[in-house]
Amino acid sequence: MNPDAVGKEKVDKETLASLKFKAELKLLPIVLKAVRDVTCRYGLDEDSVRDLELATEEACHNVIEHAYEPGEEGYYKVKIHREPTCFRITVRDQGIPFNLNRLNEEEPSDIGVRLMRACTDEIRSKYLGKRGKVVELVKNFPFESVNNMEKSPTKIQSSSLDLAPPSEIVTLRLMRSDETVSLARLIYRVYGYSYPHEDIYYPEKFASLIESGLVTSCVAVNELDEIVGHLGVFLETPTDHVGESALAAVDPRYRGRGLFPKMKKMMMEEVASKGMLGLYSRAVTVHVASQKSNVKMGAKETGFVLAHSPPTAIFKKMKTETANIRRTVALFYVPVVPDREQTVFLPYSHKKTINKIYKHAKIPRLFKKANPGDVKLAPHSHIYSHVLPEMASAFLRVNEYGVDFIDELRLQVQDLSLRKIELIVLDLPLKDPSTAILCPEIEKLNFFFCGIMPEYLDGDSIRLQYLNNVAFDPESVDVYSEFAWEIFNYVVGEWSKHYQNGNNKE
Repeated sequence: MNPDAVGKEKVDKETLASLKFKAELKLLPIVLKAVRDVTCRYGLDEDSVRDLELATEEACHNVIEHAYEPGEEGYYKVKIHREPTCFRITVRDQGIPFNLNRLNEEEPSDIGVRLMRACTDEIRSKYLGKRGKVVELVKNFPFESVNNMEKSPTKIQSSSLDLAPPSEIVTLRLMRSDETVSLARLIYRVYGYSYPHEDIYYPEKFASLIESGLVTSCVAVNELDEIVGHLGVFLETPTDHVGESALAAVDPRYRGRGLFPKMKKMMMEEVASKGMLGLYSRAVTVHVASQKSNVKMGAKETGFVLAHSPPTAIFKKMKTETANIRRTVALFYVPVVPDREQTVFLPYSHKKTINKIYKHAKIPRLFKKANPGDVKLAPHSHIYSHVLPEMASAFLRVNEYGVDFIDELRLQVQDLSLRKIELIVLDLPLKDPSTAILCPEIEKLNFFFCGIMPEYLDGDSIRLQYLNNVAFDPESVDVYSEFAWEIFNYVVGEWSKHYQNGNNKE
C-alpha cells in the first residue's frame, strides 16, 4: 500500500483550530471543550479524546499558574493539528522561561509531567527565542481511525456538557467519614456501577474504612460542600508503609480546573507526612492501556497475580471473548520518598528473578544467604487474614513464623477452600531468613511465586498465590513491556508446575 495515498488530500498536516486565551483559570474549560469537540469530530475515539483532554489541561494549567507573575496580563495559544497518524496539540506562551528539560526526563519526578506522559504517545518541548516556548502533545489514531477518518468521522460525544460556573469556588481538603454518600454519588456519575472497589457503593462500610485509617482521601468540594473530585489511598492495615492509589474521579461538570494534579500533589504530601514509603497499583491485563500509564507515571512492574479478579469485576463497555474467567492483574510500585537500605533473604529457586525485579525497579538491597541455623520460630504462628467474599479471594500475611506454621497454613487453605474462596494470596517477609528456608515447603502446598511487594510487611515481601479449582488461560493476558513479559512468563511457568500436572486443577 502506498503510504502517500492514505488521506493525502488534506491530512498531511491540517490545522483544525487556532485559539488564543488570556491566562486565566476560568477560561480553561472553554479550551478543553474545543479540544474535545474537534478531536471527536475528526476521528479520535472516546478514550483517546479523554486522555488528550487531560494532557492539554495539565499543559495549559502550567502556563496559567507559572508562566506569568501575579497581576501580570498574559496570553497563550492553543492549536489543534490533525496529521495522517495522530492529533497534535501545541500550547505556546511568552511567559517566564522555565526548565523544559523536565518534560524529557527518563523518570520525571513531577506528577504533572507523569500525567501528560501517561495520557499521550509523545511530548515535545522547545524554546522559541523571543516568541517564548511551546509544548506539543501527540496522540496517535487507532489504526482503523487512520484509514477511515475521512469516511466516517466520529460522532461528538456529549459536547453540550453543562459546566459549573467558572466563578464557583472549589476547595481541596481531606475527606470526612460522614461524606461517603456524596462520594458514592460522584463515583456513580463518573463510573456508574462499574468501579471494581465495591466498598465505595456501601457508604456506611466506606465510612468505617476512613475512621479506621484504612482509607485516606482527598476531596474537591464546591460551594455547597458537595464532593466533585476524589483521590484515595487504601491500606490493608493502619500500620502499612505502602498503600494502593485508587478511586480517582472528577465530576464532569468541574473538569478543566486542574483538580486531578492538585489532588495528586496533596495526596503525595499527605502520604509522605504519615511516614508512608510508596504506593502500589494493580493494572488490568485485558488490555495494556493501564499498564502503559503506570510505566509512564514512573511505576515499575513487580509481578502478576493470575486470576486475581472475578469475571464480574470488569470495566464498563469492555468486551472480551473470555468473559467467564477471572482476570489477571499486573503489580506496580512507585516510591514516594527516597528508598531505605535493608537486608533481604531470597528463596534460592527465585533468587535470579527477584534480583531482576529489584534491578528493574532500581531498588537497592543487601542480599544475605539464609542458613537453617538462622531460623528462630516462635511458639505459635501469626498469619493475618483479609477475606473478600464478594471477590472469592483471601489475602494472607505472615507476621511471625511459629513451629506450627506449615500445619496452620494448611488448615487455613482447607478452610478457605471449603468457603469457596478461589484465590489465596500469601505475602512472606523477605527480611526474615525463615522465608527463604520455608518457601519450598510452602510451595508443596501448591502455592507458587507471583512477584514481590516492596515495603509491604515493614520491609519487602515475596508474594505467592494459590488457586482453588480456577481455570486460567495465559492467552487471555495482554502484557505491555518486554520486562513484564519476562516476569509474566516466569510466573506462568511456576503456575504450570503446580496446576498443569493434575494438582488442584479444575
